[in-house]
Amino acid sequence: MIKLLPLLLTLSFFTIACSTPEEAQTETQAETASTTSGQQIESAKINLVSPNPQESVKMGDNTLVVEVIDPQTQKPVAVENLDVNVSMPMEGEEEMTSMAKVEPDAQPGRYKINTNFGMKGKWNVVTQVKDPKLQGQANYTFDVK
Repeated sequence: MIKLLPLLLTLSFFTIACSTPEEAQTETQAETASTTSGQQIESAKINLVSPNPQESVKMGDNTLVVEVIDPQTQKPVAVENLDVNVSMPMEGEEEMTSMAKVEPDAQPGRYKINTNFGMKGKWNVVTQVKDPKLQGQANYTFDVK
């Protein structure tokens, strides 16, 4: 057991020394995300209101509607920042991306996402709440015809 301790310490040192700065930064960001000023960050749910993901979506300009649900009240809640990434995987190439303009809807906690599906195929929409008190993420896939 005593002979193993120096070996384990040496292996631990090399593992830490060989980790990339990105890995260390990701771990730090994850720790920071779990607490802000000593407060616990809640995990919000993001629901797709429209269109129905089982239905195909037309190529071109589209408006998606999502709502952010407060985990405590189970009701829609307004958030400071809703980040949206729209992309289409391309075989053997970088994925195709599309702009996503997010604006609040008439109902509190609902957001319109204006985007353009520029080509037929499977498109991924990743929504992420980045609020000081709430965090959450949802991924949707649309079959664009």
